Amino acid sequence: MTQSTMITKRRVNLKNWYRALYTIPRFEEGEYVDPVTRWLIAMRAAVLVMTAISGLLGGLLVLVGAPERFSLGLTVLTTLGLVLAHAGSNLVNDYWDARHGIDTPDSPRVNYGPQAFVTHDFTPTQLLMGTALILAVAAAIGIYLTTVAGLPVLAFMALGAALLLFYSGDPFPLKYRGLGELTVLIVWGPLMVGGTYYIQARELPGWVILASLPYALGVTTVLFGKHLDKIAFDAAHGTRTLVVILGEANAKRLTLVLVGLMYVLTLALVVMGVLLPTVLLVFLALPLARVTWRMYTSPKPSEPPPGYTGWPLWYVGATFIHNRRFGGLYLAGIVLHILIRAFVPTV
Repeated sequence: MTQSTMITKRRVNLKNWYRALYTIPRFEEGEYVDPVTRWLIAMRAAVLVMTAISGLLGGLLVLVGAPERFSLGLTVLTTLGLVLAHAGSNLVNDYWDARHGIDTPDSPRVNYGPQAFVTHDFTPTQLLMGTALILAVAAAIGIYLTTVAGLPVLAFMALGAALLLFYSGDPFPLKYRGLGELTVLIVWGPLMVGGTYYIQARELPGWVILASLPYALGVTTVLFGKHLDKIAFDAAHGTRTLVVILGEANAKRLTLVLVGLMYVLTLALVVMGVLLPTVLLVFLALPLARVTWRMYTSPKPSEPPPGYTGWPLWYVGATFIHNRRFGGLYLAGIVLHILIRAFVPTV
Protein backbone atom coordinates (compact mmCIF):
# COMPACT_ATOMS: atom_id res chain seq x y z
CA MET A 1 0.00 0.00 0.00
CA THR A 2 1.65 3.23 -1.13
CA GLN A 3 0.75 6.89 -1.00
CA SER A 4 -1.09 6.64 -4.32
CA THR A 5 -3.59 4.18 -2.88
CA MET A 6 -4.73 6.73 -0.31
CA ILE A 7 -7.62 8.18 -2.24
CA THR A 8 -9.71 10.49 -0.09
CA LYS A 9 -13.40 9.55 -0.14
CA ARG A 10 -16.06 10.02 2.47
CA ARG A 11 -17.15 6.41 2.79
CA VAL A 12 -16.17 3.40 4.81
CA ASN A 13 -15.51 -0.21 3.95
CA LEU A 14 -16.49 -2.55 6.77
CA LYS A 15 -15.02 -5.53 4.95
CA ASN A 16 -11.61 -3.88 4.95
CA TRP A 17 -12.01 -3.01 8.64
CA TYR A 18 -12.52 -6.70 9.35
CA ARG A 19 -9.54 -7.64 7.19
CA ALA A 20 -7.34 -5.14 9.03
CA LEU A 21 -8.52 -6.45 12.41
CA TYR A 22 -7.89 -10.08 11.43
CA THR A 23 -4.71 -9.85 9.38
CA ILE A 24 -2.43 -7.33 7.66
CA PRO A 25 -4.08 -6.91 4.26
CA ARG A 26 -2.39 -5.91 1.05
CA PHE A 27 -4.04 -3.58 -1.45
CA GLU A 28 -3.45 -3.13 -5.15
CA GLU A 29 -2.01 0.08 -6.52
CA GLY A 30 -4.81 2.61 -6.87
CA GLU A 31 -7.30 0.63 -4.75
CA TYR A 32 -9.36 2.78 -2.42
CA VAL A 33 -8.49 2.40 1.27
CA ASP A 34 -10.66 4.30 3.74
CA PRO A 35 -9.02 6.24 6.61
CA VAL A 36 -10.16 3.85 9.35
CA THR A 37 -8.60 0.90 7.53
CA ARG A 38 -5.37 2.84 7.06
CA TRP A 39 -5.13 3.62 10.77
CA LEU A 40 -5.97 0.04 11.74
CA ILE A 41 -3.15 -1.19 9.53
CA ALA A 42 -0.74 1.45 10.85
CA MET A 43 -1.53 0.39 14.43
CA ARG A 44 -1.14 -3.31 13.47
CA ALA A 45 -4.66 -3.86 14.78
CA ALA A 46 -4.57 -7.57 13.94
CA VAL A 47 -2.22 -8.24 16.86
CA LEU A 48 -4.24 -6.20 19.35
CA VAL A 49 -6.39 -9.29 19.97
CA MET A 50 -3.53 -10.59 22.12
CA THR A 51 -3.89 -7.62 24.43
CA ALA A 52 -7.67 -7.91 24.51
CA ILE A 53 -7.36 -11.52 25.63
CA SER A 54 -4.96 -10.56 28.45
CA GLY A 55 -7.35 -7.87 29.71
CA LEU A 56 -10.36 -10.19 29.58
CA LEU A 57 -8.36 -12.91 31.29
CA GLY A 58 -7.64 -10.58 34.20
CA GLY A 59 -11.35 -9.78 34.54
CA LEU A 60 -12.39 -13.43 34.44
CA LEU A 61 -9.84 -14.30 37.11
CA VAL A 62 -11.56 -11.77 39.37
CA LEU A 63 -14.71 -13.86 38.99
CA VAL A 64 -12.65 -16.89 40.01
CA GLY A 65 -10.91 -15.40 43.04
CA ALA A 66 -13.02 -12.44 44.20
CA PRO A 67 -16.40 -12.62 42.42
CA GLU A 68 -18.00 -10.11 44.78
CA ARG A 69 -15.59 -7.45 43.48
CA PHE A 70 -16.02 -8.16 39.78
CA SER A 71 -17.02 -5.23 37.59
CA LEU A 72 -17.85 -5.74 33.93
CA GLY A 73 -17.47 -2.02 33.34
CA LEU A 74 -13.97 -1.93 34.82
CA THR A 75 -12.98 -5.05 32.90
CA VAL A 76 -14.09 -3.51 29.59
CA LEU A 77 -12.55 -0.12 30.38
CA THR A 78 -9.23 -1.61 31.49
CA THR A 79 -9.08 -3.82 28.41
CA LEU A 80 -9.81 -0.82 26.17
CA GLY A 81 -7.04 1.16 27.86
CA LEU A 82 -4.58 -1.71 27.38
CA VAL A 83 -5.51 -2.11 23.71
CA LEU A 84 -5.06 1.61 23.07
CA ALA A 85 -1.72 1.61 24.89
CA HIS A 86 -0.59 -1.32 22.74
CA ALA A 87 -1.75 0.43 19.57
CA GLY A 88 0.06 3.61 20.54
CA SER A 89 3.23 1.74 21.43
CA ASN A 90 3.17 0.01 18.03
CA LEU A 91 3.21 3.40 16.36
CA VAL A 92 5.93 4.74 18.67
CA ASN A 93 8.12 1.69 18.12
CA ASP A 94 7.62 1.88 14.35
CA TYR A 95 8.79 5.47 14.57
CA TRP A 96 11.96 4.48 16.41
CA ASP A 97 12.68 1.53 14.10
CA ALA A 98 12.38 3.88 11.12
CA ARG A 99 14.54 6.50 12.80
CA HIS A 100 17.19 3.92 13.73
CA GLY A 101 17.30 2.78 10.10
CA ILE A 102 16.03 -0.71 10.95
CA ASP A 103 12.77 -0.39 9.01
CA THR A 104 13.61 0.61 5.43
CA PRO A 105 11.81 0.14 2.11
CA ASP A 106 13.58 -3.22 1.64
CA SER A 107 13.18 -4.50 5.20
CA PRO A 108 10.97 -7.50 6.13
CA ARG A 109 8.75 -5.24 8.25
CA VAL A 110 7.82 -3.13 5.24
CA ASN A 111 7.46 -6.15 2.95
CA TYR A 112 4.92 -7.99 5.08
CA GLY A 113 2.83 -4.92 5.87
CA PRO A 114 2.86 -1.13 5.44
CA GLN A 115 5.04 0.70 7.94
CA ALA A 116 3.47 4.15 8.12
CA PHE A 117 6.74 5.92 8.97
CA VAL A 118 8.47 4.38 5.93
CA THR A 119 5.74 4.16 3.28
CA HIS A 120 4.49 7.71 3.98
CA ASP A 121 0.84 6.71 4.06
CA PHE A 122 0.28 9.69 6.38
CA THR A 123 1.91 13.06 6.79
CA PRO A 124 4.24 13.45 9.79
CA THR A 125 1.66 15.74 11.42
CA GLN A 126 -1.09 13.16 10.99
CA LEU A 127 1.07 10.43 12.53
CA LEU A 128 2.12 12.65 15.43
CA MET A 129 -1.41 13.80 16.20
CA GLY A 130 -2.92 10.34 15.78
CA THR A 131 -0.34 8.67 18.01
CA ALA A 132 -0.64 11.41 20.63
CA LEU A 133 -4.45 11.09 20.65
CA ILE A 134 -4.35 7.31 21.09
CA LEU A 135 -1.86 7.52 23.95
CA ALA A 136 -3.74 10.42 25.56
CA VAL A 137 -6.97 8.41 25.68
CA ALA A 138 -5.10 5.43 27.10
CA ALA A 139 -3.52 7.68 29.74
CA ALA A 140 -6.89 9.23 30.60
CA ILE A 141 -8.33 5.77 31.18
CA GLY A 142 -5.35 4.92 33.36
CA ILE A 143 -5.80 8.06 35.43
CA TYR A 144 -9.47 7.29 35.94
CA LEU A 145 -8.64 3.72 37.00
CA THR A 146 -6.14 5.16 39.49
CA THR A 147 -8.88 7.23 41.08
CA VAL A 148 -10.97 4.06 41.34
CA ALA A 149 -8.34 1.61 42.61
CA GLY A 150 -5.68 3.81 44.19
CA LEU A 151 -2.09 4.84 43.60
CA PRO A 152 -0.69 1.30 43.13
CA VAL A 153 -2.32 1.36 39.68
CA LEU A 154 0.24 4.03 38.76
CA ALA A 155 2.99 1.48 39.29
CA PHE A 156 1.38 -0.88 36.79
CA MET A 157 0.89 2.03 34.38
CA ALA A 158 4.40 3.39 34.71
CA LEU A 159 6.14 0.05 34.30
CA GLY A 160 3.88 -1.03 31.45
CA ALA A 161 4.32 2.28 29.64
CA ALA A 162 8.10 2.18 30.06
CA LEU A 163 8.37 -1.37 28.74
CA LEU A 164 6.04 -0.78 25.80
CA LEU A 165 7.33 2.62 24.74
CA PHE A 166 11.00 1.73 25.16
CA TYR A 167 10.70 -1.63 23.49
CA SER A 168 12.40 0.01 20.48
CA GLY A 169 12.75 3.54 21.79
CA ASP A 170 15.73 5.52 23.02
CA PRO A 171 17.57 5.83 25.30
CA PHE A 172 17.54 2.07 26.06
CA PRO A 173 15.76 0.12 23.31
CA LEU A 174 15.05 -3.23 24.92
CA LYS A 175 14.61 -5.14 21.67
CA TYR A 176 18.12 -4.29 20.52
CA ARG A 177 19.58 -5.78 23.71
CA GLY A 178 17.91 -9.17 23.72
CA LEU A 179 15.28 -8.11 26.25
CA GLY A 180 12.25 -7.84 23.98
CA GLU A 181 11.03 -11.39 24.55
CA LEU A 182 11.27 -11.09 28.34
CA THR A 183 9.47 -7.75 28.14
CA VAL A 184 6.55 -9.33 26.28
CA LEU A 185 6.28 -12.14 28.83
CA ILE A 186 6.12 -9.64 31.69
CA VAL A 187 3.75 -7.18 30.01
CA TRP A 188 1.19 -9.62 28.60
CA GLY A 189 1.22 -11.70 31.78
CA PRO A 190 1.76 -10.18 35.24
CA LEU A 191 1.28 -6.55 34.17
CA MET A 192 -1.78 -6.75 31.96
CA VAL A 193 -3.54 -9.70 33.58
CA GLY A 194 -2.36 -8.88 37.09
CA GLY A 195 -3.10 -5.20 36.70
CA THR A 196 -6.66 -5.84 35.52
CA TYR A 197 -7.18 -8.17 38.47
CA TYR A 198 -5.75 -5.67 40.98
CA ILE A 199 -7.93 -2.79 39.79
CA GLN A 200 -11.00 -4.73 40.88
CA ALA A 201 -9.80 -7.00 43.69
CA ARG A 202 -7.30 -4.52 45.26
CA GLU A 203 -4.82 -7.36 45.71
CA LEU A 204 -2.64 -9.52 43.52
CA PRO A 205 -2.24 -13.09 44.81
CA GLY A 206 0.46 -15.32 43.40
CA TRP A 207 -1.99 -17.71 41.74
CA VAL A 208 -3.14 -14.89 39.42
CA ILE A 209 0.43 -14.36 38.22
CA LEU A 210 0.74 -18.09 37.65
CA ALA A 211 -2.57 -18.20 35.78
CA SER A 212 -1.39 -15.38 33.52
CA LEU A 213 1.68 -17.27 32.33
CA PRO A 214 0.24 -19.92 29.99
CA TYR A 215 -1.19 -17.24 27.75
CA ALA A 216 1.74 -14.81 28.20
CA LEU A 217 4.09 -17.58 27.07
CA GLY A 218 2.01 -17.87 23.92
CA VAL A 219 2.40 -14.17 23.16
CA THR A 220 6.13 -14.58 23.71
CA THR A 221 6.26 -17.40 21.14
CA VAL A 222 4.69 -15.03 18.62
CA LEU A 223 7.56 -12.58 19.11
CA PHE A 224 10.08 -15.42 18.78
CA GLY A 225 8.46 -16.33 15.48
CA LYS A 226 8.58 -12.75 14.24
CA HIS A 227 12.25 -12.42 15.13
CA LEU A 228 13.06 -15.79 13.55
CA ASP A 229 11.56 -14.53 10.29
CA LYS A 230 13.84 -11.47 10.51
CA ILE A 231 16.96 -13.08 11.97
CA ALA A 232 19.21 -12.55 8.95
CA PHE A 233 18.08 -8.95 8.50
CA ASP A 234 18.35 -8.14 12.21
CA ALA A 235 21.82 -9.69 12.51
CA ALA A 236 23.04 -7.74 9.48
CA HIS A 237 21.75 -4.48 10.95
CA GLY A 238 23.08 -4.98 14.46
CA THR A 239 19.67 -5.60 16.06
CA ARG A 240 20.53 -8.08 18.80
CA THR A 241 17.18 -9.68 19.53
CA LEU A 242 17.28 -12.73 21.78
CA VAL A 243 16.81 -14.83 18.64
CA VAL A 244 19.96 -13.31 17.12
CA ILE A 245 21.88 -13.88 20.36
CA LEU A 246 20.77 -17.52 20.69
CA GLY A 247 21.07 -18.38 17.01
CA GLU A 248 18.33 -19.78 14.79
CA ALA A 249 18.49 -23.42 15.88
CA ASN A 250 18.47 -22.66 19.61
CA ALA A 251 15.74 -20.03 19.23
CA LYS A 252 13.52 -22.55 17.43
CA ARG A 253 14.08 -25.11 20.18
CA LEU A 254 13.29 -22.56 22.89
CA THR A 255 10.11 -21.51 21.09
CA LEU A 256 8.89 -25.11 21.03
CA VAL A 257 9.75 -25.47 24.72
CA LEU A 258 7.62 -22.41 25.47
CA VAL A 259 4.74 -23.87 23.44
CA GLY A 260 4.98 -27.03 25.54
CA LEU A 261 5.09 -25.02 28.77
CA MET A 262 1.78 -23.38 27.85
CA TYR A 263 0.11 -26.77 28.24
CA VAL A 264 2.22 -27.94 31.18
CA LEU A 265 1.41 -24.84 33.24
CA THR A 266 -2.29 -25.10 32.41
CA LEU A 267 -2.28 -28.70 33.62
CA ALA A 268 -0.37 -27.62 36.74
CA LEU A 269 -3.07 -25.03 37.52
CA VAL A 270 -5.62 -27.84 37.49
CA VAL A 271 -3.49 -30.19 39.60
CA MET A 272 -2.92 -27.40 42.14
CA GLY A 273 -6.66 -26.78 42.36
CA VAL A 274 -6.42 -23.20 41.09
CA LEU A 275 -8.68 -23.88 38.12
CA LEU A 276 -11.11 -26.65 37.27
CA PRO A 277 -10.31 -29.18 34.53
CA THR A 278 -12.49 -27.14 32.19
CA VAL A 279 -9.39 -25.13 31.26
CA LEU A 280 -8.00 -28.27 29.69
CA LEU A 281 -10.06 -27.17 26.70
CA VAL A 282 -6.77 -25.61 25.61
CA PHE A 283 -5.63 -29.08 24.54
CA LEU A 284 -8.01 -28.68 21.59
CA ALA A 285 -5.34 -26.33 20.25
CA LEU A 286 -2.81 -29.18 20.05
CA PRO A 287 -3.37 -29.74 16.31
CA LEU A 288 -2.11 -26.20 15.74
CA ALA A 289 0.77 -26.86 18.13
CA ARG A 290 1.70 -29.85 15.97
CA VAL A 291 1.65 -27.62 12.88
CA THR A 292 3.97 -25.24 14.72
CA TRP A 293 6.25 -28.15 15.63
CA ARG A 294 6.48 -29.31 12.00
CA MET A 295 7.23 -25.80 10.74
CA TYR A 296 9.87 -25.14 13.40
CA THR A 297 11.64 -28.45 12.85
CA SER A 298 11.80 -28.00 9.07
CA PRO A 299 13.74 -25.47 6.99
CA LYS A 300 11.90 -22.38 5.88
CA PRO A 301 11.09 -22.67 2.15
CA SER A 302 12.85 -20.34 -0.23
CA GLU A 303 9.55 -19.36 -1.84
CA PRO A 304 5.99 -19.19 -0.50
CA PRO A 305 3.83 -22.28 -1.13
CA PRO A 306 0.93 -21.82 -3.57
CA GLY A 307 -1.82 -19.74 -2.00
CA TYR A 308 0.28 -18.76 1.01
CA THR A 309 -0.40 -15.27 2.39
CA GLY A 310 1.86 -13.16 4.56
CA TRP A 311 5.19 -13.92 2.90
CA PRO A 312 8.03 -13.34 3.82
CA LEU A 313 6.66 -14.17 7.28
CA TRP A 314 6.64 -17.89 8.01
CA TYR A 315 7.33 -18.87 11.61
CA VAL A 316 5.32 -16.09 13.22
CA GLY A 317 2.12 -17.10 11.44
CA ALA A 318 2.14 -20.54 13.05
CA THR A 319 2.71 -19.27 16.58
CA PHE A 320 0.22 -16.40 16.18
CA ILE A 321 -2.62 -18.66 15.00
CA HIS A 322 -1.81 -21.24 17.68
CA ASN A 323 -1.72 -18.60 20.41
CA ARG A 324 -4.99 -17.06 19.26
CA ARG A 325 -6.70 -20.46 19.41
CA PHE A 326 -5.10 -21.31 22.77
CA GLY A 327 -6.12 -17.95 24.25
CA GLY A 328 -9.73 -18.30 23.16
CA LEU A 329 -9.96 -21.80 24.58
CA TYR A 330 -8.28 -20.70 27.82
CA LEU A 331 -10.89 -17.97 28.27
CA ALA A 332 -13.69 -20.42 27.46
CA GLY A 333 -12.36 -22.91 30.00
CA ILE A 334 -12.28 -20.26 32.71
CA VAL A 335 -15.84 -19.16 31.84
CA LEU A 336 -16.96 -22.78 32.31
CA HIS A 337 -15.06 -22.86 35.62
CA ILE A 338 -16.99 -19.77 36.77
CA LEU A 339 -20.35 -21.20 35.68
CA ILE A 340 -19.77 -24.54 37.39
CA ARG A 341 -18.68 -22.89 40.63
CA ALA A 342 -21.73 -20.61 40.49
CA PHE A 343 -24.23 -23.42 40.07
CA VAL A 344 -22.35 -26.27 41.81
CA PRO A 345 -20.41 -24.53 44.63
CA THR A 346 -19.15 -27.81 46.10
CA VAL A 347 -17.22 -28.75 42.94
